Amino acid sequence: MAAIGTVWLEWLTEQAPCRLKKGLSLVLRIDLFSPQWGYIFRSALAAALALGIGFVCQVETPYSAATTVLLVANANQGAVLAKGTWRVIGTLIGGLVAILLMGFSAQTPALFVLGFALWLGLCTGGAMIFRHFRASGAAVAGYTIGLATYGSLEHPDTSLEHALGRVATVVLGVVCLGVVTALLSARATPPKLDTSFARLIAAVGRFIAARLPGEAKPDTLSAVGLVPDLFALDDLLELASAESAEVALRAGTARDGMAALFASLVGASGWQSAEQPHPLIATAAIRIRQTLDAISEALASPAGAEVALRLIEAVRHDLKASAAEAERLESADGLDVLIQIDRLVEMIEDYEYALVSLTRLRSKRLHRIRRIFRFHRDWRAGLDNGLRSVLAIIIGGVFWIATGWSGGTLMLLVLAPYCVLLAMTSNPAGAAVEFVKGTVVAVPTSFVCAFLILPLIDGFPLLIAALAPFWIAGLYATTKPKYAAAALAYLVAFNTLVGANNPMTFNMASWCNQVCGWLAGVIVTLLCFRLLLPRDPMKEARRIVGAIRNDVFAVARSTRPVDRLAWEHLQHHRLSRIALTLKSDPVGLRPIMEDGFAGLQVGRALLRIRNALNQPDFPAWAQTFTRAALRDLQDRGTTPAGAANHLRATAAQLLCEHDGDTSARRLVHRVASALMDIGSLLDAHAAFFAFAGGRRC
Repeated sequence: MAAIGTVWLEWLTEQAPCRLKKGLSLVLRIDLFSPQWGYIFRSALAAALALGIGFVCQVETPYSAATTVLLVANANQGAVLAKGTWRVIGTLIGGLVAILLMGFSAQTPALFVLGFALWLGLCTGGAMIFRHFRASGAAVAGYTIGLATYGSLEHPDTSLEHALGRVATVVLGVVCLGVVTALLSARATPPKLDTSFARLIAAVGRFIAARLPGEAKPDTLSAVGLVPDLFALDDLLELASAESAEVALRAGTARDGMAALFASLVGASGWQSAEQPHPLIATAAIRIRQTLDAISEALASPAGAEVALRLIEAVRHDLKASAAEAERLESADGLDVLIQIDRLVEMIEDYEYALVSLTRLRSKRLHRIRRIFRFHRDWRAGLDNGLRSVLAIIIGGVFWIATGWSGGTLMLLVLAPYCVLLAMTSNPAGAAVEFVKGTVVAVPTSFVCAFLILPLIDGFPLLIAALAPFWIAGLYATTKPKYAAAALAYLVAFNTLVGANNPMTFNMASWCNQVCGWLAGVIVTLLCFRLLLPRDPMKEARRIVGAIRNDVFAVARSTRPVDRLAWEHLQHHRLSRIALTLKSDPVGLRPIMEDGFAGLQVGRALLRIRNALNQPDFPAWAQTFTRAALRDLQDRGTTPAGAANHLRATAAQLLCEHDGDTSARRLVHRVASALMDIGSLLDAHAAFFAFAGGRRC
C-alpha cells in the first residue's frame, strides 16, 4: 500500500501540474467575445426566448420552437434571414398538404404512407433542382407532413390542430432567431462580398499574367482551383442580398461581372502562343503583365477599383493600336499575329467588364442588367434522390403498419427529413454516419438532463440553466466542420428526447420508445443511402461534363444568336459542380476537368465562327465552306477524327482562297483559326467528343 501511495504521490507532483497547465491553457485560449462565441450565445438566447414564449402562448410542443432555432441558427445574418423565410414558406405549404392528405386518408394508414412518400419524393427532387435557400424551402415542405401529422395519425380529427401547431412553432422559432440575430449581430456579408470579389479579380489577373508569353506557364488545370471560389462568390451574393436590399438590387450586376471574370479565366487557360512570339505579341504581353500586377496592388485598397479600371482601359486601347499595326504587316504570319491580338483583346475586355461590375456594385447609382443567367439543373440526380425518398418512406411505413409499433410514426418523422436533407449534401452516406453518431450522443445526454437534472429543479430560469450547457456544447460543435453534421443531429435529437414541456412529465417507457424510434430512423436512413440508389460521384461528374458536350454541339446547330457570357456562365457552373463533386478524388477529377475545359474551348471557337458568319463583310463563298464543315461536325455518323480532318481541310481551303479587303480577310482568317483550334481539340479529346449508340452521350 505504501508503494502504491508513493506512485500516486509521484504522479501528482510530476504529471498533474503538467496536465493542469495544459487544461488551463486550453481554457484561457477561449475568447468568449469572438464572432464564433457570439453566434453560439445568440443562438442559445434565441432558443431560450422561443421556448419561453412557447410556454406563455401554450403551444402544443414549445420545445419544437427551440429546435427550429437550433436548426436555422447560423453565424451569418443573411443565412438566418433567408433560411428562416424559406423555412416558414415550406412549412406553410407542407402544413396545407398535410391537412389535405389527412382528409383523404383518414383511418387508412397505407394510403397516408403512399401519399406522404410521393409528396416527399417530389419535394426531394425539387430540393435537388433548386439553388440556395429555395432548396431548403422545398425540403421543409416535403418533410413537414410527418411533423404536422405526428400524434394525429391515431386521431385524424386533430390533424388541423396539429398542423396549425407545427406552423406556429416554426414561425415562433424563426421570428425569435431573426430578431435576436438582427439586434445582436452586424450585417457583415455585403463588405465581405466586395472584398472577395476584388480578391478574386486580382487572383484571375495573376493567372492571366502567368499564362502570357515570357512566363513559365502554370498548368491549365491550375484554373480549376479558382472555379469553385468564383461560384462560392455567387453563394456569398445570395447571403448579402438577404442582408441588404441594395445588394439585392445589384445582384444582376454582380453576376454579370462574375460571368465576365469566368470568361477571362477560361480565355487565359486556353491561350496558346509560340515559344518565340512575334515582337508585337511579346510587347503586348509585357504591357498586360505590368498592368495586371499594378491592378493586383490597386485592388488591395478600397478605392482601387477605379484606378484598376483606368489601367485596364489604357491596355485595351494599346491592344487596339497593336491590332491596327498587325493589319499592316505583310509577312506570312501577319494574320496569325492579328488573331492572337484579337484574342488578347477579348480576354482583356472580359476582365475589364469584371472591374466595371465591381465599380457598379460599389456605386450608389443602380444599373439594370437584362442578361439572364442559367444554372445547371441535374434532373437525373433529382429523380434518383426523389425515388430513394419514396422507397424509404414506403419501406418504413410498411414496417410500421405490419408491426403496429407505436414508435413507428416517430421513425417516419425522423426518416423523412433526414432523407431529403442528406440528399442535398456532397457525401450523403458519410453524413448519415455522422447523424447516427450525433443521435447516439444525444441518447445518454438527454437521459441525464431529463431524468437526473430536470426533476430537481423548478421554474423557467432553472430550466434554461439546465438546458443551455447542452445547447451550447452542440452549437460549439457546429462551428467545427468535422463535427457539424453530428452536432446538428445531436441538437435535434436531444431537444426532442428531453421534450421540455409545461407541465413536465417524466415517463421512462415513453422515452425509451422515442429513443428506439429515433435510432431506427437514423439507422434506416443510413441503410437507404448505402443500398438504395447509392450516389456515384464519378458517374455524376461524367453526366455533368456530358451536358457541357451536348451544349457545345447545340451551338454548332444553332442558327440564333447566342449570348456568349450567359452560355459560358452555365458551363462554368457545371465545371464548378464537377470540381466540388470530385473534390475528394483529384486523380479522377483531372481528366474530366480537362475534357470540360476542352468542351468549353470548342464552344468558344464555335461562337467566334457564328459571330463571324453573321458579319456582312464575311464572303459568301467562305460561308458555304464553313457551314458545310459545321454540318459535318453535327453529323451523328461522323467520328471526331473524321470531323477534325474535315475542319482542317476547310481551314486550309479558306486560307488559300481568301481575297478581298483587310476586314474580310481578317474574318476569314479568324474562322480558319477557330476551325483549326476545334480540329486540334477533337483530336486531343477524341473519346470525350465520340459518339455512342447513335447519339451524343
